[in-house]
Amino acid sequence: MLASTWSSDIASIKKYVHLYDEMHPFIYNLKGGRRNTGEIHNVWSEKETRDLVLYVREKSPNTLLIPTIFRWENNSELIMEAIGAKDPDFKIRSRHIEAILKEIDLYGWDGIDIDYEGMGCDRKEAFEDFLIELKKKLKEKDKLLSVAIHPKTAIQDTIDFKCPGLKQNIKVDYFESYKGQWTHDYEFLGKVADKIKIMAYELYPRGPGFPGPGPQAPLDWIEKILDYALAKIPKEKLYMAIPTYGYDWPLNCEGETKAVYYSYARKIIREKNPLKKEPTSIPAIMKSYPRSTNEWPELDPYLYRHLGKVYEDPSLWYTVDGCDHVAFYMNRGAFATKYNALKKRKIAGFSFWQLVRDNDPEIHTFLEEAIKENHRESLGESVPKHN
Repeated sequence: MLASTWSSDIASIKKYVHLYDEMHPFIYNLKGGRRNTGEIHNVWSEKETRDLVLYVREKSPNTLLIPTIFRWENNSELIMEAIGAKDPDFKIRSRHIEAILKEIDLYGWDGIDIDYEGMGCDRKEAFEDFLIELKKKLKEKDKLLSVAIHPKTAIQDTIDFKCPGLKQNIKVDYFESYKGQWTHDYEFLGKVADKIKIMAYELYPRGPGFPGPGPQAPLDWIEKILDYALAKIPKEKLYMAIPTYGYDWPLNCEGETKAVYYSYARKIIREKNPLKKEPTSIPAIMKSYPRSTNEWPELDPYLYRHLGKVYEDPSLWYTVDGCDHVAFYMNRGAFATKYNALKKRKIAGFSFWQLVRDNDPEIHTFLEEAIKENHRESLGESVPKHN
């Protein structure tokens, strides 16, 4: 199974590039806010970019370098003209594609990764036309098209959704029927893109209220996404993108929900004397944990979402200054469980969001062992399963 990752951390890319088949430097965004110019901006300097490309080509020549262009569409940062929407003669879209090709030629990238998120349903046809034209130009240069897409899970019935501005209705056969998912048609993308990265994270996003605390990408959810995706996308193109982070929620007091990486989790363990659970059964913990108050308003109303589930992700439960907290995070054990499940499905690989210096170092120890195991398997040798 192939390993890929997004990252803008030059030091981490250099340290771990030999473990990855593909690297997505997360460095490009669109110029312009409410209006697109078609141009793109690189957050690295030209020297930083050239030095990184040279280093990777020498250190790990088989690793593909496919940088990402990112934008999450909102009221102040639109995507429409860049993909050809509301641009009758498509001059801006053509300029956008030429800008992408220019950057590929300038640095010798192996392709481009398109990560355009949060678009309204009226962008769907323009987005698809943009990808068709971009793919044609990339193929002429023998370059790859990768697309990052929103996760979807199946529903029993299909809904014929009428979106204003589209020539054809959208066939909605997935639960997540809202902005973003409408524009990412899995069947279409499975035909056009060379690589598809499903962003399987933020099931329990930061912030108060629904759906409350929980792991970012539990395996039961990943399996549902795969069930839907594999009916529409060739498995040799499909990657599941897994988070390397979690969140720390206050359960019964005002407070910020904080991102949890390796050092933060270690700090909680070192300083807060938490109840540590791996795997995690939230209902079981809630029955036994000594609460500082009678109610946990950030979790109690949403307990039904966790009934009957045991998560591979570790959790830390602790109390500080009368405030109860739970922190979910990613470590080697949780990743190994997800990795082995993906490997059984025989999809192309996995991706990380994201490679940073503060990931659990044991995750990369696991990757080193997995590479050796995969090599032995390719030689027909019998190897024990590792975790």
